[in-house]
Amino acid sequence: MLKLFISILTLSFCSSLFADLMISPTRVVLGDRDRSAKVTLINSSAVTRSYRIEWTQKVALPNGSYRELTEKEKQKYSGLERIVRISPKQVTIPAGQSQSIKLLLRKKGKLSDGEYRSHLKFVALPVKKAPTAQGKMSLNINLLMSYSIPVMYRNGAVSVQPDIQNISITTKKETGQTFVKVRLAHKDKYSATGRLVAYWTSKNGTRRKVALLNGFNFYPEIPVTNAELYWKDFTLEPGILEVRYEGQQEFSGRLLASRSIEITDSIVRNAQR
Repeated sequence: MLKLFISILTLSFCSSLFADLMISPTRVVLGDRDRSAKVTLINSSAVTRSYRIEWTQKVALPNGSYRELTEKEKQKYSGLERIVRISPKQVTIPAGQSQSIKLLLRKKGKLSDGEYRSHLKFVALPVKKAPTAQGKMSLNINLLMSYSIPVMYRNGAVSVQPDIQNISITTKKETGQTFVKVRLAHKDKYSATGRLVAYWTSKNGTRRKVALLNGFNFYPEIPVTNAELYWKDFTLEPGILEVRYEGQQEFSGRLLASRSIEITDSIVRNAQR
């Protein structure tokens, strides 16, 4: 019972922590024209919180998550800890207040063209508890929770050419929900960011947006990846499905990739048999 109680308390603490810390922006790109950046932390909790800020090295995974590099991998990885300075490296933020963290690029020597990336990690330090009255039992769990955001420095002329290799429609039996599955590939030295958006054009020419995935990042270490876009209120009918990878942030206004498939009358008839 005690073990179960501690597990529930831990999960509750994790959810509370992430809700209490607001970070803006959640992605930073540095370059020779933008040699500094500011990240703002907002403590939306009811207590004063302290955070330690440090670099951590992660690699992107095809499913959209990250994993920490091993010590052996770190020896071959070019992170930002040597060329980007963090100031300050620890902050204490009163309840309802904010604090800015400054990032300053200090490039040393000549670097090869490409993208250099690390994650800026915010480690929440334990909250100091007031001493309890004598004879009363207390449970104090000091968990160092953290949240991180990607920070990139791009050297050289940035070029991204992602390709949508395949799109398909799939319905999951267990939920009955329909998704647009998208397979992307690239050989770029630089990451791209944007939104994957699916448009449906019916036989009468009416075009509508049917599915959307915002903030989709495509990193250099992943040559091929897959994404799923939820299609609410799906009905199979003849028409054309188009998926577009539309740039966001520094790629705003650019169409990074697109592909279409046609659903014919015969496909609909065969699916309904």
